[in-house]
Amino acid sequence: MSERDGIYDITWNWPVFLSQLLGFAVIVGALVEWVVPQVKTAMLRSQQTIRGQLEESSQATARLAAAERAFAEAAATARTEVAQIHEEARADAERIIAELRRTAAAEVARVRGYGEDRVAQVNRQLRAELGQDLTAAVLDRTELVVAERLDSPEAVSDSIDRFLDELAVHAGRAEEIRNSP
Repeated sequence: MSERDGIYDITWNWPVFLSQLLGFAVIVGALVEWVVPQVKTAMLRSQQTIRGQLEESSQATARLAAAERAFAEAAATARTEVAQIHEEARADAERIIAELRRTAAAEVARVRGYGEDRVAQVNRQLRAELGQDLTAAVLDRTELVVAERLDSPEAVSDSIDRFLDELAVHAGRAEEIRNSP
């Protein structure tokens, strides 16, 4: 056995090699002719889509940043407006409270004056009624006392004597007044 006969004995079969080379070239040609342009077109479309998405993403990022700035500005403006509205509301509340206090004080003074007038009126009315009642009671009592004293003929006689004595005293005074210069 020689080294040529061993496992490393490579022989070229030229017709098979050339036919396989031709088949490979046809396959590569077909791939280059029909598959590569479609793959290139698909890759270009994908690249354009990705570029568009990257542009949209950068635009969206810019719009997001602008929206965040606008939100921050709007929030600051809103806080300022809320503080201003709060201050105005507090001032309005203080003004309304002061006005209500003035109104209440005036109403209290009016009601107090009316009450005092009413009390004075009721006081005058009660005094008048009590005066009338007292006069009626005194007259009734006097009538009762006079009736009790004049029940007997001696009392009537004493009463007439006293009356006449008082008339005489009054007549004497009247005479003195007439005679005086």
